[in-house]
Amino acid sequence: MPPSQYHKPETALTKARELIKCDKKSNALEILYEVMRVRRTKQWQKVLEELMMLFVELCVELRKNIHFRKAIYTYKNMSVMENTISLEQVIRYYLNQIKGKTEEAQEVSKSAIMEIEDLDVLETPESLMLNAVSMEGTQDRSARTILMPWLKFLWDSYRLVLDLLRSNSKLEKLYHEVAHDAYNFCLKYGRKTEFKKLCELIRQHTQKVQNQLQPNAPNAINLNNTETQTLHLETRLRQLDCAMELDMYNEAFKTVEDIWSFMMISRIHAMPSLMTNYYSKTAELFRRCGCHLYHAAALHKLYTLYRDQKKNLTREELSDLGSRVLCATVAIPLPNAKLNADKFLSGEYTIMKQKTLAGLLGLIQVPTRQSLIRDLVRHKVHTVVPSNLAKLYQVLEADFQPLKLWELVQPALAHITTCSDLQVYITQLHDVIVAKTLLQLSQVYQSLDFNEFFKLCPFMEPIRLERIVIELIHNLELPIRVNHLQQAIFFDKFTDLGISQCEYGGQLVSQSTHVNDPDKLSRQLTMFAQVMQQITDILEVGQSLANCRRALVQDYRKNEKVLRSELLNRRCLIEARKEEIETYQGKRDQYYSIVEARRQAEQERLLKAEETNLANEAIQRERMKTEDEKARLKLRMARTSLKMFLDLKIDTKLDLKELTEEQLENFDADKLINKQKQEVKKKRKELAEKAKTMAKKLDYYTRACRIEEIPLLQAKIEPEAIESRELFEQSVREIEEHSKAEHARQLKERNRLIRMKSDVQRLVGQLKEARDNRYRAKLAEWEALCDQKRSERLAERRAKHEAELEAEARRRAAQEALEREEQKQRELAAEAERQKREQEAKEAAEREAARIEEESKAWTRGDIKRDEPVSVNPFARHRQSEINSASGNAFRDFRRDDTSRYSDFGRSSGSKRVGFDNTPTLRSDSSKDTWSRSGPRRTVPSEFDSLLYEDDSGNAGGWTQVGSRRETERTRPFGRGGSTMGGGFNRA
Repeated sequence: MPPSQYHKPETALTKARELIKCDKKSNALEILYEVMRVRRTKQWQKVLEELMMLFVELCVELRKNIHFRKAIYTYKNMSVMENTISLEQVIRYYLNQIKGKTEEAQEVSKSAIMEIEDLDVLETPESLMLNAVSMEGTQDRSARTILMPWLKFLWDSYRLVLDLLRSNSKLEKLYHEVAHDAYNFCLKYGRKTEFKKLCELIRQHTQKVQNQLQPNAPNAINLNNTETQTLHLETRLRQLDCAMELDMYNEAFKTVEDIWSFMMISRIHAMPSLMTNYYSKTAELFRRCGCHLYHAAALHKLYTLYRDQKKNLTREELSDLGSRVLCATVAIPLPNAKLNADKFLSGEYTIMKQKTLAGLLGLIQVPTRQSLIRDLVRHKVHTVVPSNLAKLYQVLEADFQPLKLWELVQPALAHITTCSDLQVYITQLHDVIVAKTLLQLSQVYQSLDFNEFFKLCPFMEPIRLERIVIELIHNLELPIRVNHLQQAIFFDKFTDLGISQCEYGGQLVSQSTHVNDPDKLSRQLTMFAQVMQQITDILEVGQSLANCRRALVQDYRKNEKVLRSELLNRRCLIEARKEEIETYQGKRDQYYSIVEARRQAEQERLLKAEETNLANEAIQRERMKTEDEKARLKLRMARTSLKMFLDLKIDTKLDLKELTEEQLENFDADKLINKQKQEVKKKRKELAEKAKTMAKKLDYYTRACRIEEIPLLQAKIEPEAIESRELFEQSVREIEEHSKAEHARQLKERNRLIRMKSDVQRLVGQLKEARDNRYRAKLAEWEALCDQKRSERLAERRAKHEAELEAEARRRAAQEALEREEQKQRELAAEAERQKREQEAKEAAEREAARIEEESKAWTRGDIKRDEPVSVNPFARHRQSEINSASGNAFRDFRRDDTSRYSDFGRSSGSKRVGFDNTPTLRSDSSKDTWSRSGPRRTVPSEFDSLLYEDDSGNAGGWTQVGSRRETERTRPFGRGGSTMGGGFNRA
């Protein structure tokens, strides 16, 4: 059956589901596609959403992207004006389905392992040939076969959806959401080519929005809208993140240019949060690309923005950001190389590209290292950073100590190493320290040995240190020579400053390179003396060693006494020199401690002053902001009043369209309003009087007209009335004649049909009788079937009930057997417990008898005086009497009052009471009626029961008294709940 017959959506949906059950998904897809293609339904319906959901599933499973493209555009035209949420749900469902399939394909490709028939032969001829002609492994080939088709399908879907959503403001949020998903797709699967195409696609969409022919069309995207600007900027910032994570720095710079141009067009730079995000990401991009100068410039902009715009800025946050700014600024090379400013310029040191990079940061001029250092001082960044970093800035940019430079900056470098945000500047700072050390040494020394230079820079390997020196000589155009034969570095005279040295500003170089004429003359004389000494040494090579030795001996004999006295006094001189050195060191340490204390006090004073200045600046900025806001509000109100007067066209002597700002500030609207009110009231009064006069005239005129037209109207009505009466009478006569003719025709017809009445009644009776017979037969058949079914169900129910009764009987029998076994175990345990307690009672009685006998002997011997009170334990005496009684009569009946409490103990499954020879069944949750803390209750009565359950209503504590009143006063319970031996108390 052709699919064109299922144009109705409900029918097509039902038929498609039936075909899916029959595993004919292609036919189902064609049916649904035909419904969406013919466009008979022009309005959105709920059934269309269900149809599109099923259509999406089939398109994804069969990978029919073209079908979905045509259908989704048709569905967009139907639903974009009525139900945009439905369209968004369809698109999200489509993309989620494809992403799910892609992830499944990825898992399958990872788990796809070629089956090996013979484990001794792991490589087959086919695998060897594939490895020979291709560098791909088995995993790569399986990924290309299984995963790549789904990746291409997902990429095509992203492009399709972005093209679909690009030009409608209602779908703008979904557009940017899909763009973020596409970025994540490129990042997850490492698709650099697709990411580049995606960036270009979004750039084209933005250009089309800017160049749209009808910007005021309904649902058109307006780039001046704040929400639209925010969405576009967030999307570009996410694009910048993905470009940096994929190491596509050319695309990242294009994205930065797009962001900046978009902000210039839409004036979105006034949003501090977005600008903060932009400067932080731009700084990270410049750092990764090696543009250290512009990285520091971006951090300067970020620091200024944080300090001026962020509310509730803590000193810790400002200190952390200031530390980054200071380290990035100090770590800039001295200066940049003259040929390769950075990697981004690709060897072209042109002003245009430098200005372009500066423009991306909103800078008017191209930044330099010296300008950024001046900004550090101007913004007082060194006062908010830790003291170690402030000292680093002081040592590198202000002090002159080449021999101690490494020692002075070591604490700062240790602090930088501990901070994760500052560790990226360690390598650059090492290069700057080497450059600073070399430049400062060139002002003091004429030559420097390699080993000494290596000691001054121990943090770097000699090979790398030598290469840095060569690069500095080349880039800074320094007059320095490296002599590998003598293993030394020679510093020549600065006769002509190079370009890089002049740009360096003369902070170190120019201070010592502008030598005067006497210095040049002395330098030339020194060089001349060195050359002459070398010539003299060459001429005196032939002198004999004997003459030298003879001259030395004569000199010693001439000064023998002086030399001997010097040797004898050397110890005293050494001791004196040591004392002088110790005294000097003590004074020096004292001086340094005083200087350090002063420095710390000065630093604390500067910190407090800086905090005060920051607070005052914040208050000043807030006050100025409030004043500006008031001025803008006043000016806005003046402009509003001016616009109102221009709209009302008030006649004033001033030219309101050409007022200056000062005139607008002094604009007095009350006078003009009062004047306008008076003029309006006057005009309204004049118009009312004029209207009253005109109404009076109109009344006279209307009355005269009606008097004149009355006879004319009467003459016109009379002939029309006569004609109307004649027409009415004629129509009445026609109706009467027609009714009479119709009545005669109906009587004739009745007489003709009345003779067939008997035949009709007979036929109807026969039909009714046949129908009743059929009904009775079917009713009897149905009742028989019902009886049969009823009997079958009763039999089944009876059999089931009997089986249940039998199973219940077996279960009860098993339970009773188990209970009997448990009862038997409890009886055995109770009997063992009873025997144990009797044994313990017997032993206690023996011990008590021995003690009493010992006391009797003591009475007899006279160890205990007659008048002393005997310390007898009444409770022990009571126990002894009870134990003696127990030996004579171990069992007796319970008291009648207490037997009722335990009448329900030990019930079996047949609800029979257990005798005294059985152990009662205890409840697991019962704790009040037990005879002891552990073990079952005893059911055998003992001789202590009469005392144990004896009532004492006078006991205020709620305890049952045991024994006589005198003995009870001195007894105490053994434990809660009573004792199994009868000695203790029970709760009432």
